[in-house]
Amino acid sequence: MSESNADGMMSPEPEREVVELEKLRKSVEELTKHIENLEEQKKPDSLGWDDIAQEIVGAITFALPFIFTEELWDIAKDISVGRSIAILIMTLGVAYLFIAKSRIGNLKREELFHVPKRLLTVTLIAYLTSAVLIYLYGINNLADFTAIQYINATILVSTFAVIGAITVDMVR
Repeated sequence: MSESNADGMMSPEPEREVVELEKLRKSVEELTKHIENLEEQKKPDSLGWDDIAQEIVGAITFALPFIFTEELWDIAKDISVGRSIAILIMTLGVAYLFIAKSRIGNLKREELFHVPKRLLTVTLIAYLTSAVLIYLYGINNLADFTAIQYINATILVSTFAVIGAITVDMVR
């Protein structure tokens, strides 16, 4: 109900209340939108093509400097298959801990046969990238690798490629 003053005119109080209520309604709407935006930003990142592209860039970036070192070629020639497999397992273990157990990045937990999908993509990309780079740059011919030595070199270079793929994928 509106109140009248002594002159029979409506008091400005109801109009002021309507304006204040409208301001309050707008503020609530803005806060609601802001909260929705924050919730959207907090959603975990699902594995997508953009992540795979980032993993490829990271693997190449970290692997390239190491394929050109003659010391790595000598290690690949001299290391035993057992040690090479141990390095492979150690690299995969560190990658697993980084992807599955660290709180770096806002990654969605996606698994395939109880193995994190990102671990599978990082591993595949890193080892393929390393093998291809060694071949493309002719390092296998320069170093005169046998098949086992080529695999050893791929495993050694992939240690760095895995780190690069994970790092570039997780840091945003």
